[in-house]
Amino acid sequence: MKILVTGANGHIGSHTVRYLLEAGHEVVAFVRKSADLQSLEGLNVTLAKGDVSDAASIEQAIEGCEVVVHLAAVYKTWAKEPSEIIEPALVGAENIFSAAQKAGVKRVVYTSSMASVGVSESPVIRSDNDWNEDAQNPYYVAKTESEKKAREMAEAAGIELVVLCPTMVVGPLDFRTTPSTELVCKMANFQLPYLMTYHGGTNLVDVRDVAYVHAKAVDLPGVAGQRYIVGSDNVTSRDLGKLVKKLTGTSSIHVPLPRAMMLAVMGMMESLTNLFGVKPLVPKSLVHENVGRWAWYDCDKTYQDFNYKPRNFEETIGACLDWVSQTGQLKSGAAKRWGEKSPAFANK
Repeated sequence: MKILVTGANGHIGSHTVRYLLEAGHEVVAFVRKSADLQSLEGLNVTLAKGDVSDAASIEQAIEGCEVVVHLAAVYKTWAKEPSEIIEPALVGAENIFSAAQKAGVKRVVYTSSMASVGVSESPVIRSDNDWNEDAQNPYYVAKTESEKKAREMAEAAGIELVVLCPTMVVGPLDFRTTPSTELVCKMANFQLPYLMTYHGGTNLVDVRDVAYVHAKAVDLPGVAGQRYIVGSDNVTSRDLGKLVKKLTGTSSIHVPLPRAMMLAVMGMMESLTNLFGVKPLVPKSLVHENVGRWAWYDCDKTYQDFNYKPRNFEETIGACLDWVSQTGQLKSGAAKRWGEKSPAFANK
């Protein structure tokens, strides 16, 4: 089967391409003209260069494809203008489904995010039936609104849609260092504000598990029309800090401030940075989405329908530390301590 993969050189994209090739599919890798292609080196793919905001480039790349895996997105949590993050997601969705309809594509695997599922005010487990009704961070808004747009357009075009909502994705081959990888790396490096843990929880997943589900979704019977959360273990922010300390020896600092106070402090700091036009230490909108919130999810439907068991929390963080260590991103102390533990960890 010939498959178009947008954002093919990205963290999830390059792993998805590998699984698709292993399954015997022909892959058209859609990347930007200026894209770093390290993650695709040595892979037997057809490169198609363009941008999801350019309808003509998508229409050219999609010719002859039966399925589209749409991964391309701006993965940033701050921009001087929120539209830099939100607009490409909405325009990209419109262009992908318009081109897919013209080309007679039968199925689109659409990568959304846990951001569209939302978070809870207490340790409540959310499911694929939940939606983020209070998105404020531009990335969360982009993912929520673009998924809704994708659903509308797929229905209107009569295209089978499979929506995948990965949780916090980390693991190997993250050449551009996503915000998720950055969090783990800088926590290990004892860098502010990443070394701080807070009241709340998250869910982490290995990029290889996410890619496996993407590759299976292209032709797995019975998944069309479904929405799946692709995650692994639900953990607290402090759990993450404790695991990073166990593996690298780097301690985190728990900040027990109430949510309202954290929002007020970060709001004041952001107002100051706005005066100088620089990125805030932590955007207030990101604090809104995370501090005092639980990004905990029920992924059982995904495990059952795709017949797989995800890597656990420790494996996932270990794989992330391996990658940032290999690429020289860990400071010497953390790298040395992880290097002493990684052989035993790898042999578990």
